[in-house]
Amino acid sequence: MIDNVIGRLLLWARYRSRSIATNVRQFNAAVAAIEELVAATPEPVLRGRRPVPALPGVTPIMQGWSAFMTIEHCNDVHESLLGLFAELEADRDVDIGDIGRFDHPAECGPEVMPRFRDLAARIATLPQTFPFTGTGTFVHPIFGRLDSRGGYAVVAFHLQLHVPQIRRSIELNGGS
Repeated sequence: MIDNVIGRLLLWARYRSRSIATNVRQFNAAVAAIEELVAATPEPVLRGRRPVPALPGVTPIMQGWSAFMTIEHCNDVHESLLGLFAELEADRDVDIGDIGRFDHPAECGPEVMPRFRDLAARIATLPQTFPFTGTGTFVHPIFGRLDSRGGYAVVAFHLQLHVPQIRRSIELNGGS
């Protein structure tokens, strides 16, 4: 329970309390960091699965993922969240289901990157599509009840949480 309180405070302090434009910049900075890491790293290193040490927001199961698996996890989360915004903006409450379904990406490789780029581009344009004023909500098991504005903050927050995991995985699997 204490982890949930800390997570909610971090989400509010670092993301939700800031402007949507700031969230867009935070998200785009995380996308750029991941793109740079992948571009500078040989494929075998990106597939490596040496466990990373405990990091904020990285569960024990996530510690054993390759960089590519972490990116695929982000893809799955992004795709799921993209499907929520129209519902939330239409003032409908949404059940997001068990988020544990995102904890089991399959072995994967560079094929995750085109999807990553496509989803990132779609997320970056959400502020031009939605005003983030809908009254619909969903309950995130860590961050609590969120509306579309909070959902957009979670997208930026989530991706930024995984950048250090990807970086550390690369380092531990023989990258620079």
